[in-house]
Amino acid sequence: ATGQQLQQLRGHDGGVNAVAWKGDQIVSGARDKSVIVWDAATGQQASKLEGHEGAVCSVAVEGSRIVSASGDGTAVVWDAAGAQPRAQLAGHGGAVLAAASTASAVATAASDATVAIWGSDAGQ
Repeated sequence: ATGQQLQQLRGHDGGVNAVAWKGDQIVSGARDKSVIVWDAATGQQASKLEGHEGAVCSVAVEGSRIVSASGDGTAVVWDAAGAQPRAQLAGHGGAVLAAASTASAVATAASDATVAIWGSDAGQ
């Protein structure tokens, strides 16, 4: 890193809370309840994922799967290629503040002082 800003990505209508970068995709989540997938090379918006009822607090990218965690108490597993939800993960007793993903599982952390591990069928 040189400390020089290379570009700015604009497309959210609220403060941006989360960003993840994997390969040629940058994924951001914001207070406007949306997730935006960006082309890392061009900075152009590839798709906008909408479906949360609260602010997006965290995003994770693994293969063709994007996971977004939200203040609405859910996490959503998205198909990155088709920009469609694969699964909604609900079970926490509060805002879902963070998400992580591997090829075989999803982990979420919430304000209810718990971490949940979701099986390989989460969004497969």
